[in-house]
Amino acid sequence: MDKFTVKLGIGTLNAEALVVKGRNVHDSILGNAKFPTLQAQLPSLLAACDELETANQAMEFHGGKVAANTKRTAERNLRSILKDFGGYVQGISEGDKAVILSAAFDTVKQRTPLPAPQAPVEVRVTRTALAGNLKVRFKRVHGALLYYVEMMVGDKDEWRRIESTTRTRFELFDLETGTQYSFRVQTVSSAGISGYSEVVSQKAA
Repeated sequence: MDKFTVKLGIGTLNAEALVVKGRNVHDSILGNAKFPTLQAQLPSLLAACDELETANQAMEFHGGKVAANTKRTAERNLRSILKDFGGYVQGISEGDKAVILSAAFDTVKQRTPLPAPQAPVEVRVTRTALAGNLKVRFKRVHGALLYYVEMMVGDKDEWRRIESTTRTRFELFDLETGTQYSFRVQTVSSAGISGYSEVVSQKAA
């Protein structure tokens, strides 16, 4: 089966076209059963579209340095969010063209097989002075579009995915004091999903 990669197609879009692209992605993912983990992030995408649309109108009607800076900031923000969404869609789709298209992204066929991505290294988990708080971080993997983070509570040997993220560090709150939590991470790239990283553990303060 042919594999496909998300084509963002936003590099040459002006502000108005970028807003249209963002709204199309929002509307295509909203309620789309293929992307349950993205539903909670849709409000931030819609807000970024509204912000850029308002800034673009202010620039057209009033002009000025302040309006221009506001527009540039809003444009960078929306591009960044769309890039993150593209990464999520790529990871969830596992290269399935129909799934990518259902999120309003274009596709590019993978012409040659790519090597499987490496699992993240230097995974660390640390606790803070805040009760029930742990911080997890790991080294960025070249070519990564997304990371899957799994957690195990105590010694139950039951892993569950708690994060699908483009970031290499995050925090967990409201954990049970004195309980040990273990973590492992996978890399998602256009070539597929890596094996698991080493397991790291820490007790919540």
